[in-house]
Amino acid sequence: MPGKQDQRILNLRGAIDTVDKRIIELLQERASLAKEIGEVKKEIGMPILDPAREGKIKRKISEGAKGPMDPESLVRIYEVIMAESRRLQEED
Repeated sequence: MPGKQDQRILNLRGAIDTVDKRIIELLQERASLAKEIGEVKKEIGMPILDPAREGKIKRKISEGAKGPMDPESLVRIYEVIMAESRRLQEED
C-alpha cells in the first residue's frame, strides 16, 4: 500500500509542477503587459498607481473565487502581483 500512496503523491506533485510552470508563464506574460501599460502611462502623463483599477481587480477576484482558496487569500496574492506590476512600470 505505501508504494501506491507514494506513486499517487509523485503523480500529484508532477501535476503541481505542470501547473506551476503555467502560472510562471502567465505571470511573465502579465508582467510584460504591465510594462507596456507603464510605458503608455508615462507617455501620456498618467500616474502609475490606479486605485480604481486595483479595486476593480480585487472585487472581480473576490466575486469569482470558486474553489478551495478563500477570496481573501486570492486577493492577498493579487496584491503582491499588482505591487510587482507597479514596480515594473516605474522602472526606466
